[in-house]
Amino acid sequence: MSLAKLIGSTLSRSLSFSLAFSLSCLAAGDNAKSNQHPAAESAAPAQQTIRIATGEFAPWTGQQLPDNGHVNHIIAAAFATQGVTVEFVYLPWKRAFEEARLGKFDATSYWYENSERREAMLFSDPLIVNRTVFFQRTNSDAIRWKNFGDLSQYRMSATLGFTYTEDFYRAVDAQVINPIMVPSDIQNIKLLMADRVDLFATDEMSGFYMAAQLSIDPRKLKVIEPALSSPEGYLLASKTHPNAQALINTFNQGLKQLKKNGSYRKILDRVDNSSFYNPTASLRKTER
Repeated sequence: MSLAKLIGSTLSRSLSFSLAFSLSCLAAGDNAKSNQHPAAESAAPAQQTIRIATGEFAPWTGQQLPDNGHVNHIIAAAFATQGVTVEFVYLPWKRAFEEARLGKFDATSYWYENSERREAMLFSDPLIVNRTVFFQRTNSDAIRWKNFGDLSQYRMSATLGFTYTEDFYRAVDAQVINPIMVPSDIQNIKLLMADRVDLFATDEMSGFYMAAQLSIDPRKLKVIEPALSSPEGYLLASKTHPNAQALINTFNQGLKQLKKNGSYRKILDRVDNSSFYNPTASLRKTER
């Protein structure tokens, strides 16, 4: 595609989105009548489509998962209540965020909060509360911790690119803990089950999901309490996108409707630490 066509396509999509939201606001505000042709007045309004950059983080997001994963299912369902259709585009996480920040996508899902993201993006209402936890093998002596000093004697691994807490990174910088940093949680689980590390940290349900993809019985994994953190996840839209606030407002309204009619809870009730296990399941690459 030529540069001129690419720019034209981008402007067209942006103008279309702006027009759709503007017309929606006018209709809601004063129910003003259109001056368009009578035949056009009687036709059903075209459904708006938006593009959301996302990545692989099963069971919450995933191109091969039913409904694109539980979180992306919630996002699509919330927008659907407002007459908006979602197209998810799967990219590496860093690229998904950066391209959304530059306004190349209408939004990106889904992200934990940090100062960099707050500076560049508008945040939706919270989508979900996750739990980031340490896992150990069930057949090992129980590990107990209150601070990172309690974990200094243990072999640990963690995932590159995952959003841990500031205290976690400070403990790493101070060499209180010395985790092996690996590209994916799949590798973390393999290290743990091979007795090459004593514990690793990741999202609780994601850890159980990926273990299931390796045909590991979830009873062989034990969550160490307390949780490292309980971060909220959000839909983000770039502050540079001309329709970011309208999009976020529309999503928030749809999310409220899902919670009110019970659909939100029905989606999340399907997720628990034993719901993924299938000894014959094939491995899917899942990174965050």
